[in-house]
Amino acid sequence: MKPAVILPVLNPDEKFTIFVKNLIESGFEDIVVVNDGSSAEYDHFYDEAAENPQVTVLKHEVNKGKGAALKTAFGYLADNRIDIDVAITCDGDGQHSVASMKDCLQAFEEHPDSVIIGGRDFDDKNIPARSRFGNKVSSFVYKFACGIKLKDTQTGLRVIPAKCFESFSKLKGDRYEYETNMLIEIVNRNIPYYEIPIETIYIDDNASSHFNAFKDSAKIYGVILRYFIKFIISSIASWGVDIGVYAILEFALQNRMDLGTRVLICTIASRVVSSIFNYILNRKGVFKSVDNVRSTATKYYILAICQMGASYGLVYFFTHILKVGGVLELIVKCVVDLCLFIFSYNIQRRWVFKNKK
Repeated sequence: MKPAVILPVLNPDEKFTIFVKNLIESGFEDIVVVNDGSSAEYDHFYDEAAENPQVTVLKHEVNKGKGAALKTAFGYLADNRIDIDVAITCDGDGQHSVASMKDCLQAFEEHPDSVIIGGRDFDDKNIPARSRFGNKVSSFVYKFACGIKLKDTQTGLRVIPAKCFESFSKLKGDRYEYETNMLIEIVNRNIPYYEIPIETIYIDDNASSHFNAFKDSAKIYGVILRYFIKFIISSIASWGVDIGVYAILEFALQNRMDLGTRVLICTIASRVVSSIFNYILNRKGVFKSVDNVRSTATKYYILAICQMGASYGLVYFFTHILKVGGVLELIVKCVVDLCLFIFSYNIQRRWVFKNKK
């Protein structure tokens, strides 16, 4: 196995020089450093690193962000280093130890063609409180919205197989949200991933980090929640189609048949049309499934029937137990349907439209 180390770096200090030296002394022979638009006063750090034959320095003339730096490195490896089997991304300020990197590479050898993610222990007392809280929240959101189960969602220590270099060089995102897009791409392509424990290192309370807590967090959560937001929009649009078809048929059939028959026909027709519309939107616009229509449509309508039955059963059960009616009954139905809506999103993501290809 021939690995490359990717180091995205901005305005480094002596820790960068020490880290590069440690990598070389530990036997790493291919180190790709990306100077992400550092000021001229930091050039000597890169010049010193480039004096080592194991180091290749790539440069952005202006600061583009960590994601852009990673994409530049992946693109360079894909175009110029077909001999490289795997790349390990890490921070250049000493936040990741060489020992942890080797542990991740060992795990890759045990799980070839998988992505290995180095996860820190966020129960460690050395973790800053803001990082601990942010990671707990993001872990929940990642799992709910994307199905990504990680204890450490913020780690930059990842082992990426060569088969991903080209596609990862073209992912959206230029700053820290890019690393979230990497995880989503892994899940969407059904690439196995494993999280292994690594050493927790925080230097000066992570003062050297260029992460903007508000701006970058907003971008990351925007990426994570975009599927759920699209799912909400799809549902609202489908509801509009349902109401629209019902209204058109109600107008067309008025005075042509009795009320009961007319309502039944309008309800069935509007639900059929709106469900087909919703299925198409979810398959292509929300979950971007590439599985065949027969399989996904069958699962979709099985879920729809079960959801309808569950809604009836739960509303009846709670209204009967609570002995409520009128407005309170409507409130019960709203709560039940909201829970089923969230449940439906996860079932569609994990089962109906889960790409097998």
